[in-house]
Amino acid sequence: MFLALTVALTHAYAAVITVGGNPTDVAFDSHLNEVFISNYGSGSGNTVSVISDATDNVTATITVGRGPAGIAFDSHRNEVFVANEGSGTISVISDAANNVIATITIGGRLVGIAFDSHLNEIFVSNFRSDTVAVISDATNRVIETVTVGIGPVGVAFDAHLNELFVTNFGSSTVSVISDAKNNVIETIMVGSYPHGVVFDSNKGEVFVADEGSGIVSVISDRTNTVIANVAVGSNPANLAFDSHLNEVFVSDYDSGSGNTVSVISDASNKVIATIIVGNGPYGVAFDPNEKKVFVANNVSSTVSVLSG
Repeated sequence: MFLALTVALTHAYAAVITVGGNPTDVAFDSHLNEVFISNYGSGSGNTVSVISDATDNVTATITVGRGPAGIAFDSHRNEVFVANEGSGTISVISDAANNVIATITIGGRLVGIAFDSHLNEIFVSNFRSDTVAVISDATNRVIETVTVGIGPVGVAFDAHLNELFVTNFGSSTVSVISDAKNNVIETIMVGSYPHGVVFDSNKGEVFVADEGSGIVSVISDRTNTVIANVAVGSNPANLAFDSHLNEVFVSDYDSGSGNTVSVISDASNKVIATIIVGNGPYGVAFDPNEKKVFVANNVSSTVSVLSG
């Protein structure tokens, strides 16, 4: 029997790290075992903070475009791609030098981003144009534009079937894209205002944070149907899959008295822990090297590090 606990003993704080203004998304760099945080806000924002997972200290701060939102690590070229929502560009960062080596102009409002390790491509959601841009990491050029639902936000790569899952915030759907054909092969109805999305490689399932419904929709990638709905905290925003314990961590964004992360067992599709973090938890990523979860607290401009 699983019980929901507040600050579960199995997931303890390792650190709280101060970063730039309004941290939004998190990506783990498996090449150098570093964590990259996009800082959306003005002032100390418009930057990416680089954290060593060995020390939980910020080791570099990189200036990127306006309003950096989604961030993803490209394990093929050891580069980090940052979607700058405010400037409609993608900043490409070398993880060896911690500097921007290319800027790709697309336009619109670029929000979510994911690396496709099958074809070494980057998929970027454009909220304004209802499209997803496909970028070759060999040329840093847009090679295709795919029309999806209304207001695409989150993007996740399914390494099982080589597909991309895209949440459409405005139409309460998820678009499934074949990376071989770069077209939508399925549209799935989920809860209201779907936001973040993550692929669970243990069960071949996709977890979607339905911000407006306060639930997480669980999708089978074999049938492209919703097989479970899991109630979580207020305004679920983003998710990360813990490949060590086969759990899903969900940031429950609430700038009031909430500010929690819900932990879901993928065996039972039940919440097994609720952890209090900083104000406005938003981006979240799992670090398999140190078996930690990094949570970007958008309102308090900190990163909570959870270990277990």
